[in-house]
Amino acid sequence: MKNITEKSLFDVFTQHQAYLYRASSRSVNELYKFFNSETMDMLDRLSNLMKELNETERFALAGGEYTTQHLKNIQLVISNWFNSINTVLPEIFTHSAIALAIYESNYIAKLFGKVIKDLKGERLYQSIKRVPLAGGALVDESLAQISENALQRIEYAIRDGMNTGMTPQQIIKRITGTKRLKYEDGLLNSTKIDIERIIRTLRSHISNQVYLYNFKNFNFEYVRFVSVLDGRTSKICAAVDGSIWKLNDSAKRVPPLHPNCRSILVPVSKDGRLIGNRSFVMDERKVRDIPKDERTQLMGQIDANISFKEFFNLTDNFFQKEWLGPKRYKLYKE
Repeated sequence: MKNITEKSLFDVFTQHQAYLYRASSRSVNELYKFFNSETMDMLDRLSNLMKELNETERFALAGGEYTTQHLKNIQLVISNWFNSINTVLPEIFTHSAIALAIYESNYIAKLFGKVIKDLKGERLYQSIKRVPLAGGALVDESLAQISENALQRIEYAIRDGMNTGMTPQQIIKRITGTKRLKYEDGLLNSTKIDIERIIRTLRSHISNQVYLYNFKNFNFEYVRFVSVLDGRTSKICAAVDGSIWKLNDSAKRVPPLHPNCRSILVPVSKDGRLIGNRSFVMDERKVRDIPKDERTQLMGQIDANISFKEFFNLTDNFFQKEWLGPKRYKLYKE
């Protein structure tokens, strides 16, 4: 840590997280572009096939039965689509995940003036895949949720549409949404949200596991949990913020602790002290959503060693009530 002279370690890590967020956006967009292309093609074929169904076949499809050739063709189109996204999405993610593992290892090494010899990104990523996220899910299981959830939404929409007398066009529109509402009213918007939530969380998992791997190789002994000081921080991260563990302590909490978690682990000395300040936002909105004339009174800097609990005690009643909710706020004040 002596190699870092211009900025505190905390500042460097915080700025790096902002870069990683932008990099995650590129990965999310790449995956959604593939998913959307495959899905639109499948829905076009599906719409044409559903137009050919008679009433008996519509009734059978509503019950999840594929008894005629027309129905079997529908089943095949859906099955081929599912197999494609269930196979290719993980392949696309794996490519970017290996690149991320290599980048993060080299970044950490450079940050601490170290050199990593014979770095094998694929091997490192494979080892990370064997480490469960908080809650127990593995990387492959998390990725599988995207295609499995999307399949269920589409199958349910078709069955419900057939059962309630909707036309093929109405069923497809229910799945895709409408242009007027920027397609946010369609069932596929939930899959878009799934992709962003899962991919950002998995990339955070990869980064944090790479950090731990290198902290161990660099002979650091202690880490400190650092959350973000703003109104969007979860209750679980706020409670753990400022905690210090030995690096080899299996009880340490390793981010991400939940979907879209923004917390990090920072290597520290035994006393756990951080150098410099940390930013805070006394609001639940993202900075870009806060009017410029309000930012001065809602944003600022505070000692980096101030925990979320200590920060919370310094905030105004409005922020406290918004973050806790009315019932918890009442208990807090009592």
